[in-house]
Amino acid sequence: MNFTSPEHENLFHERGASYRLGEPNVRACGARLRAGEACPNPPIKESKQGRCLSHCGPHAARAFRQRQKRRFETGSVSAEEWNRAEARRAANRLGDQWKKNPWLSGSTIDLGEHECAFRDALGGLDVETLPPAVADWLRWRYRRRQIDRKNCVAWQKALTQDLPRRVADAGPRPVNGCGRNAKPNMRPRTWRVDTLERGSASKRTLPDNPKAPRVQRGKGCGRRGRPRTQPASENEQAELSRVYRENAAVLEPIMAGVAEEKKQLAVLRTLRDYLARPTDAEACKRWLTLVAAART
Repeated sequence: MNFTSPEHENLFHERGASYRLGEPNVRACGARLRAGEACPNPPIKESKQGRCLSHCGPHAARAFRQRQKRRFETGSVSAEEWNRAEARRAANRLGDQWKKNPWLSGSTIDLGEHECAFRDALGGLDVETLPPAVADWLRWRYRRRQIDRKNCVAWQKALTQDLPRRVADAGPRPVNGCGRNAKPNMRPRTWRVDTLERGSASKRTLPDNPKAPRVQRGKGCGRRGRPRTQPASENEQAELSRVYRENAAVLEPIMAGVAEEKKQLAVLRTLRDYLARPTDAEACKRWLTLVAAART
C-alpha cells in the first residue's frame, strides 16, 4: 500500500490495530472446532456463510482457487504461495480419493532421513505391503509421535490397535491393480521433514488440545424434529396456576378454544415468558401470535 506521508502510515496502522487477527473487531469464521472453540481464521470472500477456507465447503473453495489463480497470473500472488496452496489441495484431493480406494498409489509426506528409523520402528512389518493410504497415515503418526515430540505410548497404540483396524477396513488389494487416479497427469505433492521445520516454532511441538465433550441435548430433544411438550412439574404447575389466576380475564377466551392439556400448558408458558420478559421481542411475538390465532 502506498502512503502519502509517515503520518498517514502511522494512522493506518493505529486505526487497523483492532482489526488484526485475534482482535475483537476482526471478522472470524466461527465454526466450532474439536476443542470447543470458535475458528478464528478470517472468512473468504466466496463463502456466503462467512466461513474460512477450511470450513467453507467445496463450491466456495473452487471459486476461491479460481480467484487465487487469476491473482497469481497477474502477479498479485507469489509463486511460493501458489505452490503451497496447490500442494495442500493436492493432498486433500488424494485423501478424498483414498476414502473410496485405499489402494490408490500416492503419498502426502516424505520422512527423508527419518525413513530408515521409521522402517526399523515397524519391526518385521513391510510397509510396502500396506495399502498406500494406511502407509501414509502411519508415516504421519510416526512424525507426530516420534519426530515432533516423543510419545511412545501413543505410537505403540497406533501400531498395535489402530493399524490392524485400518488394514482390515482397507480390505484386500484389488485384482485389477491399484486403481486409477482421477487426475493421472497431476503429480501429488508431499510435505518433507527437515531440520529447519523442526527448529521452527511449529504447533506440532505442542501437546494435543483435549477435544470438547459432545453436546448433550436437553430433555425431550433426544430425537429428530420438534421436541414434545413436557408435563409441568409441581413447582411449575403452581407458577402457571398463579399466572392463570392473575390473568383470568385474558386467558378465559383463549382457553375456551383449547381442549388439549398440552396446548393449555403451552398457552400458560407463553404468557409466563412474556410477563417475565416484556421487552423481549421474541416472547412478545409468540404471545401476540397466539392471541391472534385464538381470535380467528
